[in-house]
Amino acid sequence: MKMLRVPGLLALAMILISVTPAPSCADSWMLPTTTTYKSCAGHARIIVTPRDLESQLGYFDDKVSKVESAGQKKPGARVASARLERLVDRRWQVVWEHQIANDVAPVSAIVRDDGAYAVTFDDWHGLGYGPNVVVVYGNGGKLVRALALSDLVPADYIEAMPRSVSSIHWRGDPRFSPDGRQVIIPVVIPSEGTADPARIDLAVDLADGRVSPINPAAWEAALATGRTVLAAQIAAEAAAKAAFLAPLLGPKINAEREWHSYLNEAVGRLIGDDDTPSTTVVRIPGAKDYAVSETWVHDALTESYADKVALASLSAPNLVSVLGRVAAKLPGGSLSKVTVFIALPDQYWPATVTAMQRTGAKLIQLDPTKPIPQRPERIARRYGSS
Repeated sequence: MKMLRVPGLLALAMILISVTPAPSCADSWMLPTTTTYKSCAGHARIIVTPRDLESQLGYFDDKVSKVESAGQKKPGARVASARLERLVDRRWQVVWEHQIANDVAPVSAIVRDDGAYAVTFDDWHGLGYGPNVVVVYGNGGKLVRALALSDLVPADYIEAMPRSVSSIHWRGDPRFSPDGRQVIIPVVIPSEGTADPARIDLAVDLADGRVSPINPAAWEAALATGRTVLAAQIAAEAAAKAAFLAPLLGPKINAEREWHSYLNEAVGRLIGDDDTPSTTVVRIPGAKDYAVSETWVHDALTESYADKVALASLSAPNLVSVLGRVAAKLPGGSLSKVTVFIALPDQYWPATVTAMQRTGAKLIQLDPTKPIPQRPERIARRYGSS
């Protein structure tokens, strides 16, 4: 497995190029647009018009700077609004139209078929956050109740829910109850590493915004699951912190992913995180896909942008042989501007230095048997100064 650096600007662009929010660790949001939501039978609809934004980046920058009306486009709509309409004699008639609770726009909305109630869900660029996770509008568009996620589920349950940079992925697609008196929301049941988690229904009464579970016993079981998952998450975070603070040794499992992690962490501890190297791990000789991993070493060392390279192998003595073969084919002094971090114990280091000497590369040994202490500035950056 060969892993390369992603230049900073490209990484930023990947974040800012946006589509729609998805329940994963990545975040992507298009600028909101005027959206129409129809009732199930098509007899009513609500048209949501967002507050106009100049750009996603402008909105994010203003949010960080705590600018009021972050990202506002001039000229443009200065508030989010909605218009509810009913289909009467094949013509749409306005029932009500005015400002709604969201700062920019809701993520989604539903409307009852008679047009008596409409419900919006979440705020743009923030699933699960803020006071408008569920907002119920009644007669004439009057706000019945705005609910935060903490009005629906306990704090420890929220902590256990899956999340990304901007969002808590807390629900499925809401619907109205068969009698039309409640909105039913499928709430995610926390789990460990499940791409499609189970959900349990909570009901919100349209008349007063009261929240209740459809199945109280199942809800209690879901709450217990949430507590269990949160405890496991806390334990995992504690273990990760302990590993981050502890002196670093080579991986306990001789596998590609573990060696990549070791290389990244070892180099970070030696020189900091400002200039991350590419990492390359040579597979075990005899593996059916071994041959290509030798070419990775050559490519990593000779890429035009390569100034820092980190290498490891599932077989330490074989890495020495591979480096010897690669170095023999390179012009003398061709790696004079390259720093190569190589994960090898002391017994293989002299032969490695000899093999690589003609290339002019600067070699730095990462001995997996010798502990590497953590850098104080990395600790402060991640956990704060004590």
